[in-house]
Amino acid sequence: MKPLDVPEDYVDAAEQVMKHLGQPDRQNPSRLRFSITTSKIRNILTLVSDIYNVESRRTAETMLPESNAKLQMLRIRILYEAGRDERDVKPFVEKSKLLEYIKGIQMNREKFIQFAHYMEALVAYHRYYGGRD
Repeated sequence: MKPLDVPEDYVDAAEQVMKHLGQPDRQNPSRLRFSITTSKIRNILTLVSDIYNVESRRTAETMLPESNAKLQMLRIRILYEAGRDERDVKPFVEKSKLLEYIKGIQMNREKFIQFAHYMEALVAYHRYYGGRD
């Protein structure tokens, strides 16, 4: 898995991920149906937010060692969830490139903050396009 930087246009990237993962809803064509639930994505966002709440208040270039440890645990958790749910979670993890982006952070606080915003955008677009709980 190659480390990647979250794109500068991460909001547009999040929208494209969700458009790709969604299937047209037959009853309401303006909405999409997703196999992954909002709850599953929000569980990941909760873990990211825990780190973000600490790192967003700081000004140093690098993340705290404790935050980096939590980030590495997040990577493990995402891998576990993707392996456990290959039908719903794994395609989301692969298309959104979460693991590659986490690897690309490499203790850089600003990169982590951008990753956190990207996660928020994924949740927002999932909900906007009709994601269910």
